[in-house]
Amino acid sequence: MKRILICEDEQDAQNSLQNIFSKRNYEVSSVSDGKSAIDQAKSFKPDLILLDIRMPKIDGLEVAREVRGFDKLVKIIFVSAFASPEIKKEAVKYNIVDYLTKPVPTDTLVQSVELALK
Repeated sequence: MKRILICEDEQDAQNSLQNIFSKRNYEVSSVSDGKSAIDQAKSFKPDLILLDIRMPKIDGLEVAREVRGFDKLVKIIFVSAFASPEIKKEAVKYNIVDYLTKPVPTDTLVQSVELALK
């Protein structure tokens, strides 16, 4: 079973994502801040991380940088309301598979995740 780590600080969005992917037979873990995201990435060993940019404690870009330090293979998809060219350019440095701008239609998100995990 593929594992997905959801890193989202908004509780409703986190619950919704957890629901979407649990129903599709993924093993899902979720966290609401960047520090927990790094810790959970080490212990949960996800196949894919859904990562918000703006999170408490440590932002998503720093999380991606840290994760790449110990896991070069995990797939990372940024899901963020922030779509500035500068942020996207920075995000690409971490070998991400996608950068989706909120609000993301469920089918678009699921398609991106499924493609990344093939």
